[in-house]
Amino acid sequence: MRKDRDYILEVSWGCPTDEYPLNGLFQFDQARALHNAGKDIVFLALDLRSFRKKRKWGYDRFVKENIQVCEYNFPCGPLPPAIKYAIQDFAFKKAIVHIEKEFGIPECIHVHCCQQAISVTEYSNKRHIPYVITEHITPLDEGDGIEKRKEKALKEAKEVIAVSKALARDIENKYGAKSVVVPNIADLSEFEYAPKNKAEGNTFEFLSAASVNYGKGFDVLIKAFAKVTRSVHLTIMGDGPEMPAIRKLADDLGVTDRISFTGSYVRRDFAEKLHASDVFVLPSRSETFGIVYIEALATGTPVIATRCGGPEDFVDETNGMLVPVDDVDALADAMRRMMQDICSDRETAKLEQSECSDADAEDVCKANDDIRNNNRFSEEFMKAAASNCRERFSAETVAGKIIEAFDR
Repeated sequence: MRKDRDYILEVSWGCPTDEYPLNGLFQFDQARALHNAGKDIVFLALDLRSFRKKRKWGYDRFVKENIQVCEYNFPCGPLPPAIKYAIQDFAFKKAIVHIEKEFGIPECIHVHCCQQAISVTEYSNKRHIPYVITEHITPLDEGDGIEKRKEKALKEAKEVIAVSKALARDIENKYGAKSVVVPNIADLSEFEYAPKNKAEGNTFEFLSAASVNYGKGFDVLIKAFAKVTRSVHLTIMGDGPEMPAIRKLADDLGVTDRISFTGSYVRRDFAEKLHASDVFVLPSRSETFGIVYIEALATGTPVIATRCGGPEDFVDETNGMLVPVDDVDALADAMRRMMQDICSDRETAKLEQSECSDADAEDVCKANDDIRNNNRFSEEFMKAAASNCRERFSAETVAGKIIEAFDR
């Protein structure tokens, strides 16, 4: 057994596995980053997913990437909030008995989302242990009783972290709790920067990728794409409940022959497709963060996003364009302007190459170089944008900011 109060207890709703790699992924990313920064971590997952997600019932413990992981699995799936959180309270109380016995009392608790925090507050107050909440999603209204517990948890936290400015505003407006903004960690190991170097005559390529649901705005994208010149192509990666309607819309608008639907994808496929694409576009109706935009920027691909929350923190005139939510005409205009800027840069590069082959054309080369340097989506600018993206969302940067929140 360790001595009391020498570790951070991370509390999440899940832990990623080979079978369910997205379950608790952002939370475990942060735990790994804190571990690599020298913090001793115990990771607790209170997993209340459906019984269809096969796993061991009750308490379990194992080591993942040198981090002690404790799970309390209580398969139940969708239930009324009062019942669901009663089960979560039970799961935490059972789990913390094992954790104290095996690891001692934690120094502090880092809880991911106020929905989990409501089960931690009683224990934290009893043991006089400070807790920090990182909020990843806009909390749903789950009835007066539960909402009062969330508000209490947020206001009593040592610090509240929101993963975007928009989410911080939502938390303050709904619960009156202020927060600091620290983004999620972006694992960009498969998203390397590479210059486009597209051959002359290649079709201009737009790429979009996400779960195909209403919130991602694929209907807006198809309508906007139909307004863009015919000499372009769009690839949509992903699948979901809206896919039949999206395919029908594309057919009704006569653009099916210019769209490729890949279905479900893995990160490596997405990275490869980004390298072959000119622009990433996703007109979401709401995003608390927006990891796919960051993955695109890391490869040097400019992006078109909406003013829907998360993307407003990192998409600007240096790396892309922002348009209003649900505005087909604005999106179509942004797509056209992006095409014009990028194609203009490539024409300048081609002219520069041919004219600068003459040793006497130094002045022409300099003039063309000035034009290229003023194009915000030139390879030089996008390489810088990719580098900035990697630094800003790296595990080291984010872990440092979280540790600052613990130490305040």
